[in-house]
Amino acid sequence: MKHILISVAAAMICLFALNAPLVAGDQHQAEGVVKKINTDDKKITISHGPIKSMGMDGMTMDFAVYDPAMLDEVQEGHKISFVLEEDKSGNLVIMELEDKGMAKGDMASGEEHSHHHDH
Repeated sequence: MKHILISVAAAMICLFALNAPLVAGDQHQAEGVVKKINTDDKKITISHGPIKSMGMDGMTMDFAVYDPAMLDEVQEGHKISFVLEEDKSGNLVIMELEDKGMAKGDMASGEEHSHHHDH
């Protein structure tokens, strides 16, 4: 019986450890357009739409990134989807992001209809 209780306790500790990053704060999914990448400050300026799970209207804001290498994955003018989490200090930090390519309306009018083929 002692071994079963120890195993259950160990399993609970492992589950808690695996979920620890999620316990820190709720995660919020959002989309926006990259306006500026600041590698020195490890921040990205994003013009984002409403973030309903936070009750936040669309606006342009600076966000810190969890991993500075994320800044190499995006380009200014590109649409991105991202996941925000509030850190212990109450700051919003980007935990995940995905570059979706050039945002519509940011291209020159002649480029919108051109076709590119790989040869």
